Amino acid sequence: MLVITVAATRSYLHAWPQCIRAIAAAAGHHAEAHFVLATDESKEGKMAEECAKNELPDGWKITVLRLPIKEDEKDYKEVAQLRIAALQGACFSFARKIRADQCLVVESDTILPAHALRVLEWTLQMPKADGSPYYQVAAATYPNGLFLGGFGSIQNPIAEDFLPEERILPDRMKLCLVKCEERLKSCTDQKSGEREMKRMGRLRERIKNKPPKGNVFELNAKGYRRRGWMDFAYPGIGQGAVVPTEWCGLGCTLLSKEALLHADFTGYDGRGTQDLFLCWQRWHPAGMNLAIVPHVACDHIKRKPKDAPATDPEIVHYRAYHEPDGECQGHLRQRAQPFISV
Repeated sequence: MLVITVAATRSYLHAWPQCIRAIAAAAGHHAEAHFVLATDESKEGKMAEECAKNELPDGWKITVLRLPIKEDEKDYKEVAQLRIAALQGACFSFARKIRADQCLVVESDTILPAHALRVLEWTLQMPKADGSPYYQVAAATYPNGLFLGGFGSIQNPIAEDFLPEERILPDRMKLCLVKCEERLKSCTDQKSGEREMKRMGRLRERIKNKPPKGNVFELNAKGYRRRGWMDFAYPGIGQGAVVPTEWCGLGCTLLSKEALLHADFTGYDGRGTQDLFLCWQRWHPAGMNLAIVPHVACDHIKRKPKDAPATDPEIVHYRAYHEPDGECQGHLRQRAQPFISV
C-alpha cells in the first residue's frame, strides 16, 4: 500500500491547490492509496482538507491529522524546525500504523512533475547482485538556492562546496583564519572552546561569500573532492540520471518500508533541519543507501525572506527544468519568477 504524506501549517499552504493537483497526476496510476495531511487547527487547514478531497483520485482514502500547533512570527528557527518534525513525525507514525509498504513524502511548497513517482518507484527497485533493493530512500531534486543532494558527513551534514583554500581570500581574512585555528587547538576549557567555535563559525560564513579560484571543473582537475550540493557534487548532471547521495530533503521523497520504520524524530532538538536528522541519525546508522534523482526536477515555491527588498514578489516560483538543447542539453537548470496561482 502506498501512503502519501504532506505536513503543512496555514503559512505553508500558499501553493496548496498546485501541490495537490501535482500529487494526483504523479500518483494517478495507483487505483488505491492513502493520503495523509498533518496540519494545524486553523481554518486554512480545513480548507486544505476540502481541496484535497475535491482534487485527489476517487477511491483514495484521506486522513487529516490536526495537531494543536500555533505559529508565531517571532519563532526561533529551532522552534519552527521542531514544529515541522512534529507534523512529519505524526504522518510517519500513522503510515506505520496502517502498515504502509512505501511512503511518498511531499512538502506543500514542492510541485512534483507527473513522472516523479514512477521514477522514484523504479529507483527503489534497483537490485543488488542478490536481488535485494540497493536503495531504501529515493529523492527527487529541487532548487533551494542550489539543487538538493550531494555529500557530507555526520559532523558536517552538507560538505563545503569550496574549501577556504579553494577561495580567493583577502590576506587579512587568511590571517584571521590561521589565528582562529591556532586558538581552537590551544583551548584548554569548554567555555573558551565554545567561544572560539562561534568565532570560527562567523568567519566561515564570511568566507563562503568569497569567490572560488575557478569553476568546479578546474578545481576538481587539481584534486577531486566530495562536494556538498548537487550543482558541485555532480556538475553537469541532469536528465536520465540516478545517483548516490548522502543527504536529501523531504520535498518529494519515496521511503521504502524499511526507511519508514526508521523515520523517527526522537532525540531531535531542532538544531539542523529535520530531514538531515533522519539522513544522519536514522538512515545512515541503519546501513541504508540514499539516491537522488536529477532526472526528476521539482519546482519550489517559497515566500520571500524577511530581509528581501520590498520590490521582490511576495511568493517566488523557482522553476526547475533540464536544458533543452545545445552542448549542455539535459543539464539541471532553474529560473525564478513571481508565483501566479492558476
